[in-house]
Amino acid sequence: MATQTTPILPLLLEMNPAELVKPSKATPLETLFLSTLDCDFLNEDMYATIYIYKANEQNQNDPVALLRKALSDLLVYYYPLSGKLMRGENGRKIQLVCRGEGVPFAVGTSSLNLASLEYLEKLDDEVALCLVPNIEIDYDSDFCYHPLALQVTKFACGGFTIGTALTHVVCDGFGVAQVIHALTELAGGRSEPSVKPVWQRERLVGKIDDKPARVPGEHIASLLATSPYMPTTDMVTEIINIQAAKIKRLKDSMMRVYEFPKESFTTYEVISSCIWKERSRALKLNPDGITVLAIAVGIRHVLDPPLPEGYYGNAYIDVYVELTVQELQEASISDIAMLVKKAKKTAYDKGYIEEELSNGERLLRDDAKFEGVSDGVFFLTDWRNIGWFGSMDFGWNEPVNLRPLTQQESAVHIGMILRPSILDPSMEGGVKVIMTLPRDAMVEFKLKMDAISAIL
Repeated sequence: MATQTTPILPLLLEMNPAELVKPSKATPLETLFLSTLDCDFLNEDMYATIYIYKANEQNQNDPVALLRKALSDLLVYYYPLSGKLMRGENGRKIQLVCRGEGVPFAVGTSSLNLASLEYLEKLDDEVALCLVPNIEIDYDSDFCYHPLALQVTKFACGGFTIGTALTHVVCDGFGVAQVIHALTELAGGRSEPSVKPVWQRERLVGKIDDKPARVPGEHIASLLATSPYMPTTDMVTEIINIQAAKIKRLKDSMMRVYEFPKESFTTYEVISSCIWKERSRALKLNPDGITVLAIAVGIRHVLDPPLPEGYYGNAYIDVYVELTVQELQEASISDIAMLVKKAKKTAYDKGYIEEELSNGERLLRDDAKFEGVSDGVFFLTDWRNIGWFGSMDFGWNEPVNLRPLTQQESAVHIGMILRPSILDPSMEGGVKVIMTLPRDAMVEFKLKMDAISAIL
């Protein structure tokens, strides 16, 4: 069920100097303002994703040339991505200064075959980062950087990877998928993207008031659970594979607990309940401490009117489930899943959304953020249905794998649910979960997850 990522030999990369790819036509020169959700300080990190393409012997085109030209054409439509992010006059809110400077574009070659790397399925994160463009940001003294950078790496087998570094300030998961979809459409020969981008960030700006900022987690800061394994730099990343049949059996067993359920359980509700419970147990969190499951819920279709299809900014609200560790361990998976379902519905309340946006503005005004111990806080995000899959074929079929990378300092608090690699037929319809834990805790976590798998 669990597969450990293992370090490998160096990738034997040869890198060409990065260039700036500019828009192929003139674009507006302006300063764009971002939404309250965009400006959340947690979004200021760069997020890296690698798309892995298998060789196609029937296609002799150069993917680098196609992607370079497509990127240039893309920036006519998505011209904000060729700008730079800067702090506003108040020093806190971020603005996007559009001067058509371009997007860093790097090209690398490796003498290795992707098959020998198992198409990056088990590649160590630190090694995989070599396939993503490096953008160094000094958040304190020089906050001015490109929101997007690309790297194409060609391998000896004829396959290649597209590595993206993209700031969460400009796009959420849906937005990233929209941008990459448009890029591959243009690389595949389309004259324009099928979905035109829409800015409209003012739709998600909160109303400011005189109330003090409410820092998430501050009300339980002194009560949050702690782990004897943390802090540590000795982390291990695992890929947890869960087959479709086992998910179904788990759902069926949970449904039998409720004789006449009004709603079925979603895959996210089932998986998140299991993962959260076993993670807390593996970390040996203190029983009387509070542990928190944080859930990102999309609100694109909740707003009135809904956000337009081409909106690519952040459009999600965080909701939380809080339990003491003892309560979590004593609860059944069904009971936990019901709490997750109830929390998700909170994000669909208009009043809740308005308050979250207003509080976001207060947090920016007061420069307030949570600074307590967060061992027991766990974000589990679901990447399966945000538009990435089934939309990136530009002559080499769909990517055979997709590999997100999380910054090491925050990885222990984040889990990701993804669709499995298409190279493993046994996993069709299943999910893979990427988890990072302290090495000793991961041993316990694997045992618990394997035990659950064995009985399903």
